[in-house]
Amino acid sequence: MKRILSFISALALCAGAYESQAQSSYDFGGAVIDQSAVSAMDLFNLSQTQFAFGTARSAAMAGAFTSLGADLASMSVNPAGMGMYRHNEMVITPMLSFGDSRTTGEGFERTNTTNVGVGNIGFVLKLRESATGVTAINLGFGYNRLADFNRRYSTAVGGQNASMADLFARQLGSNGITSAYLKGDTFGWGRIDPALWGASLGYFTGMVSDGSGKWDRDMIASPSVGQFATVKNSGSAGEYLVSLGLNFNNKVYFGASLGIQSIYMRRDVYYGENYRYDAEPALDYRMDYVNYDQSSRISGAGVNLKLGVIYRPIEGLRLGFAFHTPTYYTMTYKYRAGMTSRVKSQTTNPDGYTLDHQGYINPPFSESTPQLVDNGPDSWDFISPARMLFGASYTIGQFAVISVDYERDWYNGIRVKGSPYGKRLFDDFARENYKGSNTLRIGAEVRIIPQLALRAGYGLWSGGLKDKHAIFSSPVIYRTDYVGAGLGIALSKAFFIDVAYQYTRNLMTDYKMFYYYGNGEDEASPTLSTKLLNHSVMLTLGFRF
Repeated sequence: MKRILSFISALALCAGAYESQAQSSYDFGGAVIDQSAVSAMDLFNLSQTQFAFGTARSAAMAGAFTSLGADLASMSVNPAGMGMYRHNEMVITPMLSFGDSRTTGEGFERTNTTNVGVGNIGFVLKLRESATGVTAINLGFGYNRLADFNRRYSTAVGGQNASMADLFARQLGSNGITSAYLKGDTFGWGRIDPALWGASLGYFTGMVSDGSGKWDRDMIASPSVGQFATVKNSGSAGEYLVSLGLNFNNKVYFGASLGIQSIYMRRDVYYGENYRYDAEPALDYRMDYVNYDQSSRISGAGVNLKLGVIYRPIEGLRLGFAFHTPTYYTMTYKYRAGMTSRVKSQTTNPDGYTLDHQGYINPPFSESTPQLVDNGPDSWDFISPARMLFGASYTIGQFAVISVDYERDWYNGIRVKGSPYGKRLFDDFARENYKGSNTLRIGAEVRIIPQLALRAGYGLWSGGLKDKHAIFSSPVIYRTDYVGAGLGIALSKAFFIDVAYQYTRNLMTDYKMFYYYGNGEDEASPTLSTKLLNHSVMLTLGFRF
């Protein structure tokens, strides 16, 4: 769908400064408002890689594998670790995840999710083995899951003065949109700013009208508004890899990986309002409730290169370094929205609707509401952050190993190379609001007997926001805490099983379901906060030959 956007509306869509036209003095936004296009917050969320969705061994040790090796997770962390293999190996890692959330406000709908997936699958082939010089050359092929987008959060708040209808009225009025235009033969979704799509649906549903010459909520007189919202995300990010590792005299290891990443994220956003009337309002029609459903899909692919080295200065000590180039993504965005309501006639039904025996418009007022469907094609090209990793590990004979990693990601380097709205506003927003992030990973492994190893790990991601208290158009994760544990069982020289449990807590920035500010008419839903909790169990089945 071809979209006609002004400079300011492009800013609204990408950066959370929500004026839709140059003549408007309002800021509009909110978590259920800015869904009609990819935002800068979406690019931030899509750029995050999570702690450990590779093998069960790496997950148990929080992914602290920059200086460790002989594990297929090394392809996505430090490919130099591929040079440590002394045999061929095939592995597969199925996983089961359980998510939940904690949101301020009252409970509304269930917030738990269950997801079955594959954390890792692949194999490594030993191409060369020698006693001197290039001691080993190993080639690996595999898939590692990088991020899980399955999450759900929900909330309900009652007794509010503001309604989303107030925001819709200000949006349409400040942009000079009339009901005559919305009802006219020339109206089409491609001819109206996407920032006004929700407000236009609000008109078709009866939330707002300009029948009195000014946009207002003339079917809603309730001073007590109940607000309900549910956000459900699904999908994942994964990486297909070809990796080469070199071993020089068991002293220095070099490696490189070519990664092709895939992204799929679906987001379903429900928002509803109901209205409490302590007395029959003096209206021709009374709205009892409204439901607003939106669904969007982001899908695409990207390519990057990972380079790494591991050095063993003394027996037992390993030092690792890896650099991940930015990932160059191309993706598409699809969106659809619909709105329904229930309206009762209060007087003589001046508009001549068909009414049921209780006085409600029948068929429902919203049956004639158009469904907004945007299937594109809208192509987006962006670059995710570059990453640099440092690691050190120490092995105590055949008994134990401890590993520590530090990672630096440059989120202020996110850049848009192509979008339906241009690139400069996205890039400026990233420079002004994002920063380099710090990640710490600590992992340990203790071998109780030769056939049994116990593992544990902890990780902390400090976030990539300059101001974690800022309220953006939609919430983003600003801190992640991770705890992992597991064990490894060698069934024979050829077969092994690794099991891991991981717990992740993600803290999200505060957000509002909707707001508008300006001209002394500030209105907003309450400020909300959400914690995302996830429990995962992973099982790696391995075969060496």
